[in-house]
Amino acid sequence: MSSKKNKISSMAAALAVALAPVPASSIVHHDVSISRHSTSTLSLQDVKDSVAYLPIDEATSYMLNLADRMKTHRANLRIEWEEKQIPIILKNHKKETQEGFESLFRHIAVCASFVEAARVALKSVPESNAELRKEIVAFARSAATLRYTIEDILSFIESTHVPKKTSDADLGVTADQVHALIRSEHKKLGLEDPTFH
Repeated sequence: MSSKKNKISSMAAALAVALAPVPASSIVHHDVSISRHSTSTLSLQDVKDSVAYLPIDEATSYMLNLADRMKTHRANLRIEWEEKQIPIILKNHKKETQEGFESLFRHIAVCASFVEAARVALKSVPESNAELRKEIVAFARSAATLRYTIEDILSFIESTHVPKKTSDADLGVTADQVHALIRSEHKKLGLEDPTFH
């Protein structure tokens, strides 16, 4: 069995007894106060492979709290971008900010493992234990919420850049050819002949 499968199995076993994993390296970390455009306060610390186990309800709250903090960072990024209207280029930021953003990718992978562990755990928890099953599902949703919040941050950063696949190449089609195509489609559909301005 691979190392990843072993980790997921261990997490699933813990979930089956109402303990849930959270990223260990950020468990005692608290945000400093956030000013309006301080992208350098990104607060997810580096995640390697370590997790800590908390009672499942506490772990769920913890993960939702992390997601809320990430939503605040996303809002701050947007405010900063709207004021400056320039692409967010991570290499132009402080080293600690760059490292914070790099850790986001690891957090996505960790959250995916948490969700997979919850799937495995649900298979071993009997339907009769509805309360634990409900807690496992809530934990999985909190991990998914954090993952999608982080992915939204990364997507937003990417959206501040000009798309990579743009082309200035001439399409080789004239306006008359486009108009003729539109007219033929209108005719096929039984519509009135279009007018062009």
